[in-house]
Amino acid sequence: MTTFALRIQPHVQAELDAAASAEALGHFHSAFQHLERAHVLGQRATVEHVRVHWHMFRFAVRNRRTGAAFGQAWRMVAAGLFTPLGLVPAGNTGGANVGGLRRMPVPGDLQALMQSARPGRGEATLFRRVATTLAWAGLAGLAMLGLGGCGTPPKDLDLALDKPSHAGVYRVALLPPAQAPAINQMHSWKVKLATPDGTPVHGATFAVDGGMPQHGHGLPTQPRVTRELADGTYQLDGMKFSMTGWWEVKLGIQGPQGADKVTFNTVVETPKGQP
Repeated sequence: MTTFALRIQPHVQAELDAAASAEALGHFHSAFQHLERAHVLGQRATVEHVRVHWHMFRFAVRNRRTGAAFGQAWRMVAAGLFTPLGLVPAGNTGGANVGGLRRMPVPGDLQALMQSARPGRGEATLFRRVATTLAWAGLAGLAMLGLGGCGTPPKDLDLALDKPSHAGVYRVALLPPAQAPAINQMHSWKVKLATPDGTPVHGATFAVDGGMPQHGHGLPTQPRVTRELADGTYQLDGMKFSMTGWWEVKLGIQGPQGADKVTFNTVVETPKGQP
């Protein structure tokens, strides 16, 4: 373990302890903020970097955040491979909601702690050289794992686009465009909303979310329901898929019968006639 890792470990642990205390009190936003601070502190030390992502992974699992859990699983592997190479963006908070290579401002108090933990010029470099060699050797394995693990959706994936909402308040149908859109092409869907007995629901509003659970990232755009067309049918504009694979489309529904939500799964394939 490097000198920096030994010196920064107590500060990382203090943030992890604070996160655990906040989560126990039900303060989930505050808990994750402490996890982010732990990541900023520890991401230049391989062991600490991987350890923080492990805590973020467990936090996501405990709170049923599937996409975030997938994102943290990949980040654990990447942290073990890339940290010895020095390929860590300063200030990155480590959550699945931010790009893994994004540089971010470092809070002043954390910057001071990191500066005080930095070793002098005389620290041996053998560990770095060995770790760098091992890291490069593992990159091919990571790439192969990515191609196999993220490229195949679950065999039992529910692909129904007409289903009851989570609590059964509504019946919801998601209608894709007649012709499959190209990757990275903006397009529109339609949403049909009805009561369980089939009566169209008028005047509802929707919150739209989603992403790729196996990759841990959200939608590349911010789709929204722009207007009601007729008979409980609504226009969903601003849709775009940035790559092939399994995508989730989540709708939060607020209507006359109350609030509910629904999640649809769709597998995007390369449209015919495209390379």
